Amino acid sequence: MEPLSHHLNFNTTAGDIPMELVEAASDASQRITDPNKAKQAFETLLPVLETYKPNQEFTLACGMLVEKQRNVDGMLDLWKDLSEVFPQDMTPLRMMMRWYRRQRRCDEGANRLHEMFPMAYRDLKQAEHASIGFAELKMYEEIDAFMGPILDRFPQERAIRMRYIKILNDQSRYLDARDVAESVIDPQKMGKSSQRLFDLVMRRASKIENLHSKDASGVFETIIGSLQAPPFASLNALGAVTFYTGQLGAGGAERQMTRLARAFQTRFQNGALAGGIAMTAPVDVAVRHTSPAAGAGFFLPVLQDARVRTTVLAEVDDVDLTAISGLRPEIASLLELLPEDVFEHTRKLIPHFREQRTQVAYLWQDGGVLSAVVAALLAGVPRIVTSFRGLPPNLRPNLYRPELEPLYRCLSRLDHVTFSANSRSTAKAYEEWLTLPSGSVWVIPNASSAILPDGTAQDREVWDKITNASPHCTKTVMGVFRFDENKRPDLWVEVAAQYASEYPDTRFVLIGNGYMYADCAKRVAELGLEDRIFLIGRQANVGFYLHKADLVLHLARMEGLPNVLIEAHLASVPVLATPAGGTDEVVVDGITGFILPDAETPLIRDVFDALETLLSDPQTLGDMGQAAHAHAGPRFLIDHVVDQTARLFANPSKVQSCVQHS
Repeated sequence: MEPLSHHLNFNTTAGDIPMELVEAASDASQRITDPNKAKQAFETLLPVLETYKPNQEFTLACGMLVEKQRNVDGMLDLWKDLSEVFPQDMTPLRMMMRWYRRQRRCDEGANRLHEMFPMAYRDLKQAEHASIGFAELKMYEEIDAFMGPILDRFPQERAIRMRYIKILNDQSRYLDARDVAESVIDPQKMGKSSQRLFDLVMRRASKIENLHSKDASGVFETIIGSLQAPPFASLNALGAVTFYTGQLGAGGAERQMTRLARAFQTRFQNGALAGGIAMTAPVDVAVRHTSPAAGAGFFLPVLQDARVRTTVLAEVDDVDLTAISGLRPEIASLLELLPEDVFEHTRKLIPHFREQRTQVAYLWQDGGVLSAVVAALLAGVPRIVTSFRGLPPNLRPNLYRPELEPLYRCLSRLDHVTFSANSRSTAKAYEEWLTLPSGSVWVIPNASSAILPDGTAQDREVWDKITNASPHCTKTVMGVFRFDENKRPDLWVEVAAQYASEYPDTRFVLIGNGYMYADCAKRVAELGLEDRIFLIGRQANVGFYLHKADLVLHLARMEGLPNVLIEAHLASVPVLATPAGGTDEVVVDGITGFILPDAETPLIRDVFDALETLLSDPQTLGDMGQAAHAHAGPRFLIDHVVDQTARLFANPSKVQSCVQHS
């Protein structure tokens, strides 16, 4: 993506952009949510950008219209570019740091902030800007490090103190926020919003102090400890099941949740049993948001087509605690001490669970549990089940929140709360983190529909271009993944390049996109291998392409239970993969594929040798493909997983052996 600054007209004879065009661009950037409409609006405005003198508001509006096209490649560079053109505006800075965080490159973002604001510990303006950037990265210790010296250096400055108070309040550090608030000069002279924040943190600090706790961790324990858990009983029938997660973006967990919700809904509509259990109510899905700008509504149409009721909390009117019947005053008082996002979602979810008469709350990923579990407990939901989808947050610092560990420890003591995960490796990691007995976290594997070779005319056209460009190739190695550092597409390309240089009968095809896509495409072009290594972007009908493959190559550093390996096996394709996460729960080493010796630092030579061994013996490769299909079908096909999940909902003690050892 070409930087927007290349389109700016710095000619001194250029005129000013008419204000009506500036206002129109600003309005479009705020109003438009559809990616295609955002693209059309941007293309309409681009000639204006190139004709007139640079206008900050107009240019940033154009940047937001590019953002709303849901591009991934080049977005970080776009905001870097605009941050250099307009260094005093905070929008490019915020968006740049947001993309660093989305790409899990927070350390790089932090280094850039240190370069941009080296005097943040003594310069007020630099401290203000740096705090905005580090808050986007959620690197709060960095903010603490320079805020102390800044507050000492500028004892009269209210604005920087109120900014820091808000950051502390957002972290539920109410006592620290009060310490800063007490140094604010003449708080009665502040504006209404600042006074509200000031009063809020003073009130919360007093409450948290009474709990003998420093942050919200103690609040979860107090609330949960004060509730009477419903008596545990097996369920003879499944009533309403509410699936809850953060959003419906195009991720693996979101795809899995959507797939299961659809399958349960179909069973209910057809009057069919699930795991031998009757379903007496439809399922529903609740999510925090489906923001188009973040691509968070990708699977929403899929749920709507299946007639699964979907509630988006961001579109639900705020709920006053006094309007929630049966909520004890002392509990209502404690709820205000929860983190802001949890407090907001709890207020909305308590009435939601009650209105749905939710019998099972199925909460996905750590964020989903944090946001929804208190509401489910207060609403009296008789069965609460978590779904952990990867390594626990103690091993993923970018996802860590201090409230999670004490929350999970409290939940582990409740009979009607069950922890589940999608792989044995994930389950074990959570058990070790929380010091729970082995087997405390149940395993429900990822589900897949049958992987069919069906494709569209466009798919066939794409494949024809690949085969026409590589007519001498009789073997195809395929990769399907997001282009990020965890999946290591750069290593994948280097292995492919070395192998292709020695074996002219093999082509390599990569499906997916991500922030490393452009660099990988550039590398392929530099090597002159565009007729042997094909990067074809995201494809909707992955099954069509998998059925064209002889082998799937997967070089991830970390995994939960990798969907693409399941899908490859269901398409009768063997796999060569690193031993990341639950890979060995999909691939039987030496039978359905090969597992490399190391996930952290795999050697190109090891991957090359394994490729050579597998691809040199078509008979063994074919036998592995058949074994892969036979192994995966009974374990991962959607009907089997729905039955497992239903039995887990009804009575975990009855499904221990079949879930843990299937």
